[in-house]
Amino acid sequence: MSRQPLDLVIVGNGAAAAEAALAMRGAGYQGELDLFADNPHPPYNPMLGSYYASGAIPVQRCFPYGGSEFYHRYRIRAHLDTRVARIDPAERNLTTADGSRYTYRKCLVASGASTVFPPVPGLDSPGVLGLRSFDDAVKLRGAVAAVTARAAADSRPASALVLGASFAGIKVAGVLRQAGMNVCIVEREEIVLPLVVHPECAHAIQRHLRDSGHVLRLGTALETVEAAAGRLRARFRSATEGDNDTRSAGEEETDLLVVCTGSRPSVGFLPVGEVAAETGLMVDEHMQTSVPDLFAAGDVAQALDPVSGVHEVVALWSNARRQGRVAGFNMAGVHAEHPGSIPCNVQHVGDLLFASGGSMRECDRVDVTSVGHGLTALAFKGGRLAGFNLLGDVQPAGILVQALARGADISGADADTVEACMRRITWTSMNAN
Repeated sequence: MSRQPLDLVIVGNGAAAAEAALAMRGAGYQGELDLFADNPHPPYNPMLGSYYASGAIPVQRCFPYGGSEFYHRYRIRAHLDTRVARIDPAERNLTTADGSRYTYRKCLVASGASTVFPPVPGLDSPGVLGLRSFDDAVKLRGAVAAVTARAAADSRPASALVLGASFAGIKVAGVLRQAGMNVCIVEREEIVLPLVVHPECAHAIQRHLRDSGHVLRLGTALETVEAAAGRLRARFRSATEGDNDTRSAGEEETDLLVVCTGSRPSVGFLPVGEVAAETGLMVDEHMQTSVPDLFAAGDVAQALDPVSGVHEVVALWSNARRQGRVAGFNMAGVHAEHPGSIPCNVQHVGDLLFASGGSMRECDRVDVTSVGHGLTALAFKGGRLAGFNLLGDVQPAGILVQALARGADISGADADTVEACMRRITWTSMNAN
């Protein structure tokens, strides 16, 4: 089959893809623009999937760029429901699953990520779901409605297990609680949000979640899952190797199990070793990979974290938008640079807001203070801010992110308290050139 010549190509259909297209057209690019996606719908915000699944928002809210008119308005030739099977970056060839072959001048990989299911027997059982794509959200919405109706008929509350105390897991647990379900969060580590939270902050979050009616199984590994009379039976064991502690062992019946144990960049269509990659595709400040005219943005891109100095995947909607815009401008011939990706999250944990940024691990000092149900933890390395946790009052998050980006130095301050650190950081940020 002959190859069909294309000019600018986007592989993906999320925030990075949409923003790249907007940037290309905004930069004055008038040529052909082709987008390939393995789903049939417009750009979808996966951050809203749990809210749609619980019935908290209407379906239209899940598509922030609008419906199919988005492609018409920006003259995008959309190849929807068309999976890309292979990209040959050296030859600039793209092949779809139906065997169609194309050449391109420049290509953006913005294909997002997919849920990783751990190797636990029984996770293919009915009633076990992930939550990444819009199809996942639709399935979860239907499952929530079905199990709550069945439980009501049996005169009992519906129940759910959430596997993974990640940001996604805690959000899913919250919306399922709001839907009236009993929810248990299962986490292998000894604390919630183990990758981003300081232990004192984790303990405050855990107390609040338990006070809000969540059940927590921490330091617990899911061993097996099996279908049992229309429900699921989950068996657990302690996740600490060589530990005789059996407090995490046992089993539990539930109506639903939602897996929130992480995701993996969807780049299986690229030949292994031909593009520099670690967790994701390594990119420079222009969002270009190690191969000329091949760009990456969003959950597939491993960009520089200016705080840690290493390249990391930052799987956030806002980050995908920024990276997509930079990639789009550069593909259209307009110089643009991405200053780096600083991990920063703000979301509800129970009834409280929680914000985190930077790293709470790579530090030599952490200052913690508690106010009511809230808590502030600031991490420092060599006198400079390295990371933060805010529980309750998250208003300082913006200033703290600026301080992280600028490498705020508080080493000359009398910083015996968190309040003193905050005053110094605020002064430094407000007076920075």
